[in-house]
Amino acid sequence: MEHILSKISRNLYVIPGGFFVTKLFRKFYSSSNKAENWRNFEFRGVSMKVDIAKQMGNAIYWRGAHDWAPIFVLEKFLKAGDTFIDVGANQGEYSLWAARKVGSNGKVIAFEPMPQLFGQLKENIRLNKSFQKSVTPVQLGLSDKKGEVILYASEDANEGTNTIYNTDKFSIELGKIELDTLDQQLQGLDIQEVNFLKVDVEGAELQVLKGALNTLKKHRPILLLEINKDACFAGGYLPEDILALLKPFNYTFSKIGLRGSLSKVEQLPDFCNILAIPQ
Repeated sequence: MEHILSKISRNLYVIPGGFFVTKLFRKFYSSSNKAENWRNFEFRGVSMKVDIAKQMGNAIYWRGAHDWAPIFVLEKFLKAGDTFIDVGANQGEYSLWAARKVGSNGKVIAFEPMPQLFGQLKENIRLNKSFQKSVTPVQLGLSDKKGEVILYASEDANEGTNTIYNTDKFSIELGKIELDTLDQQLQGLDIQEVNFLKVDVEGAELQVLKGALNTLKKHRPILLLEINKDACFAGGYLPEDILALLKPFNYTFSKIGLRGSLSKVEQLPDFCNILAIPQ
């Protein structure tokens, strides 16, 4: 029964308000057991293996995506043959949706530093045979300089919030990860074009962009950025500093709303996804 309901639930994304039905299904099948609980599923041509004991894996399993708004944006702006860079790829959700969109003539470069998530990323790529040639996974964190740093987690079940900043909430050490700049990595990978750059790195967005200034100047990609005010504060900067860094490159900024709707950024909320489009 769970399999049937989850299949129905994932397809409710097409219906405004379908989220609330999905929420009911998830609540009915929720469990307090924190042990790994894996599910494989296929949805709209994308196959994934997720751990439904984790917050993000559970959301992807029941909804088809942990947050549909950015996926709607990817599907609108990505084209066949494009090159998509995924910084903070996690288990590969956005990378796979992008690979589906850019097709066999496109490229997806997926950066994920955490060993466990990187293994899951590779497994999800393996499950999608038609995407394997177009998706390149790279086990690496990105910043404004090369180095090493400790990665931290919190006690909750959200596998999407690991961070390089040690705070009261994020205090569980996951071990060291390697860092490099996007500019250096793309040069080494001989990437000739970048059409779309997604950055979701829990407060290190500013550092990633500082390490990608040549990429921004040369390729002028569309940017999808997660901005979390608390995470920015932990990183020692203001969310507005991200927009200030990008303004000399003549970007316009829109806040991504329900179902991928776009609205002009008047003031940054505590949490949002931003779409930056070069003019």
